[in-house]
Amino acid sequence: MGFGTNIMKSLMFIFNGIVWVLGLVLFVVGIVVLIEGENWNDIIDNKTVPVSVLLIVVGLVIAIVGFLGCFGAMKQNTSMLLIYAVILGVIILVQLVAGILAFIFSDEAQDFVQEGLEKGLYDYGLSKSLTNSIDYIQENYKCCGITTPKDYANATIAHYWVNEAKHTDDVPDSCCIAFSEGCGIGGITNDDNIYEDDCYTVGVDFVFERGMIMGLAGLSIIVMELIVMLLAYKIRGKTILEQKKHHKRSHLGKQKKAKNVPHAQ
Repeated sequence: MGFGTNIMKSLMFIFNGIVWVLGLVLFVVGIVVLIEGENWNDIIDNKTVPVSVLLIVVGLVIAIVGFLGCFGAMKQNTSMLLIYAVILGVIILVQLVAGILAFIFSDEAQDFVQEGLEKGLYDYGLSKSLTNSIDYIQENYKCCGITTPKDYANATIAHYWVNEAKHTDDVPDSCCIAFSEGCGIGGITNDDNIYEDDCYTVGVDFVFERGMIMGLAGLSIIVMELIVMLLAYKIRGKTILEQKKHHKRSHLGKQKKAKNVPHAQ
């Protein structure tokens, strides 16, 4: 085993360890965003789900495949190193796709948050899933309405709430700063206990931040993975070369030994 090969093996162990840890980070980020986005999914049409799932799968595969790379380098197994490098190359392509999707997702945040909240307020009180999502957002992110609490007095925006349920001067209880049953009654004119912040800004910030986190998480370890992939190829190449040299020396040694053996008279 050459000195250069030992150095590359050491570097591969170091970088592969870093990639392995970052793979676990990707896995955790994917799960966190998937769970956090669950209550937003009806509003933003499950936009976070594909990228979150990609990050979870990629992170898990990196964590598992990392052992293959380390073992292949330690044993200088050329087949394992080749498989490892190919899998890592595929993972890099998937991460590029996930990163690009996440950034596109962030750029389009304003459009689908606006559309989702409009859909949610239009059917608020009629659709159970949309009502629960709007209530969760308003209660947990301390906001009310799309752009103002007065959206709930607009028959065009809050169609079912105003026209069918006849809440012409009320807001949902989830808009209340101090929550109690019926606290939103009369909240349009008496808004002392009503959140002032709009849910549109909150939603755009949520989607943009999560999109950026997923995009940066997906792209940030690609450099490390490229280094590890190149090291795997290099170690494999050097191993093949050393094996050929060893085979050649062994063959020459056998030939030399055969020449020195005295022939029977």
